[in-house]
Amino acid sequence: MMPAFGIDKPYPGPFIEREDLLVVLRQRTPEQMAAFYEARGFPGAAIERIKASCFVTVHMENRGHDVIWLDTALWTFTSKGKPLERFDRSYWDSQWDSIKLRQASRSTFGWTQLPALRDLQPDEPVGGNLVFPGNTERFDMTLNLPTGADRQGKPITLEFRDVECLQEVEAE
Repeated sequence: MMPAFGIDKPYPGPFIEREDLLVVLRQRTPEQMAAFYEARGFPGAAIERIKASCFVTVHMENRGHDVIWLDTALWTFTSKGKPLERFDRSYWDSQWDSIKLRQASRSTFGWTQLPALRDLQPDEPVGGNLVFPGNTERFDMTLNLPTGADRQGKPITLEFRDVECLQEVEAE
C-alpha cells in the first residue's frame, strides 16, 4: 500500500495510525490556500473569504476489511471547551452567492472539500478540507466513524487534541 501523501513516515501533521485505518491532518496557512485557489482563477473577493478561514486537510485510508463510514455530522469540534463552528457546504454556497462566484470556481472549491458523507471501502483513501473560522486558535476533534456495509458494525472513535489553525507568518 502506498504511504499517505506519497511520503514515508513520519506523516506531515497529526495522525492516528491503526491496523484498519490511517487518518492524517495537515494544517494549511491562509496564504497557502489563497495561492492554491488564485492559481485556479478565483477572483479577489473569493480569495479574501478563503484567507479569512482556517483550513485543515484530512487524509483517510481504510486499511481494514470492512466498510468505514465518513459522516461529518457525527464528528465534533470544540475550542476551549465550546462547540466550534465548521464552515460546511451551505455556508460556502451563501458566500459564493453573495459575490456571484462562477460555477466553475464553485465546482473546484467543492471538489477540494472533505465529503460530508460517504462510505470508505477496504483499501480506499479519501481526502479533502475541513474549514473553520480564521480566528480559531487550537481545537479538538472527535471523529465517530460507523462501520459495516449497513453502518451497524462496531463504531470507531478517534480523537485529535490541540489541533492548530495556522496563521500568516509575520514578515521580518
